[in-house]
Parts: sequence; C-alpha cells; structure tokens
Amino acid sequence: MGFYQDKLQEDRRRSRINTVVWLLGLLLFAVLVVAGWKYVHRPDFAFGDIVIHNSKLFTKEKLLQITGAGEKVNLFTVSKSKVLETVQGDVRVENAEARYEFPSVLHVYIKERTPVLYVITDYGNYAKVDRTAMVLDMTDGIKDASVPRLAGVSCGNAFIGDTLQNDTVKEVLFFLDKLKPDAREQIADLSVDADHKLVAYVRYGFPVILGSINELAGKADLLMTVFDEMKGKKVQIEYMDLQYTKPFVRLKKQE
Repeated sequence: MGFYQDKLQEDRRRSRINTVVWLLGLLLFAVLVVAGWKYVHRPDFAFGDIVIHNSKLFTKEKLLQITGAGEKVNLFTVSKSKVLETVQGDVRVENAEARYEFPSVLHVYIKERTPVLYVITDYGNYAKVDRTAMVLDMTDGIKDASVPRLAGVSCGNAFIGDTLQNDTVKEVLFFLDKLKPDAREQIADLSVDADHKLVAYVRYGFPVILGSINELAGKADLLMTVFDEMKGKKVQIEYMDLQYTKPFVRLKKQE
C-alpha cells in the first residue's frame, strides 16, 4: 500500500516539475520573441533593400522619408502595403505595384501620369493636367517647356487632384492623345480663337489651323499624315490649314 502511495506522490511531483519547466520555457520563448521583435525594429537596424522602377518622382531615400522609416532600409518596418499606400497617395501616380524578391528585396513598379497641357485658371495661374484632365500641379507660370499651353480657355477654379470638367479642354486633350509622341512633342502652344476654332503652334514656328473644337474628330490622323509627309523636307511653311478634308499648306515666299 505504501509503495503505491509513494509512486503516486512521485508522479505528482514530476508532473508539477514538468508543468513548471513548460511554463518557464514558454515564458523564455515569449521573452525571446519580444526581444527579437524590438531588436529588428530598432531605428539603426537594416534589413533588405527597396528597388524603385520607372519613377522620376520617388527615390529610395525619399520613399523611406515619407513613410517615416528612417534612413536605413528595414523591411520589418516598411511593409509592401505601406509603400503602396504612400506612392498611390500621390496624384501624379497613375498606378503602382510592389512585390518581394527572395530573400529580402522589395520591388516597387510605378506608372506616373504624364503632363500634357497647361490650362489657365480664373485666378491667372496654370493647372498642369494629364490626358484625363486630372490636375497634377498648380504653377504661377509655364515651368515645363515640353508641355504646351492652351490659350483662349479658362478652366475656372482648380486644385491639385481635381479633374477638369471643361468640355473644350477635354476635346483638346482627346485630340492630343490621338497624336503620335513625336508629333505631339512638336506642339508648343494651342489656342482657341473667338470663333471657337483650335490653332496649334508647332515648334517650327508656324500655326496649324485645326478648325472647330466640335469637329476635331479625325484631325489628329490628318495632321499625322501631313506631318509624316513634311518630315525631313527642307521647306519654309507660313501656315497649315486642316479645317477641310484636303489639307492646305502655304509656303513662305522665297526672297
């Protein structure tokens, strides 16, 4: 009888010891996890790298600064979702994607909106817009010579991030969007006259009369045809009239 009681007490003692050891082990594991978490989240801890593709707006350093991650890359503190939230929060960004590359590289792919037109506002400053009429920036003057200005039309009051609802502006943007890049780059300014006709001034120095704003359909293709024919030819053009089906090109008189 005494033998079984002693064995029972011994089993209970071992069970208590095992429980204490298990609890101590669990506590030690928790301490190690907390210590490890604090260690990898230190400001001076560096882990991994961020590679940004196709962006003129963001550098790795600027992205770290905006996200508040500090000067060093630490992918334990800079998550993919946080990076995308930061990048996509900029109105100048059309789309962004991010993905990890084993073992510790975060690739960020950015598609930026391209400014295509300056439009004056009722307050005399300029709205710099993309092909969808979204305002990317507000400027006191024309600070980007590669982007044409639209004269003769005011877009009212506008703020960065707005999408302009002016029908004339939308028609002009639709026309520009139909042009090939090399032809679009040759347009320095555009103007809507009193008869609501659009005139484009190319960098060669002559005007191109495109006709009524409401009749611009097909004018981009017509301009591209004439542009391709004139490309490489050493001719002095006084003006070009594309109001009608058959384009008219007046050459400067030779002195």
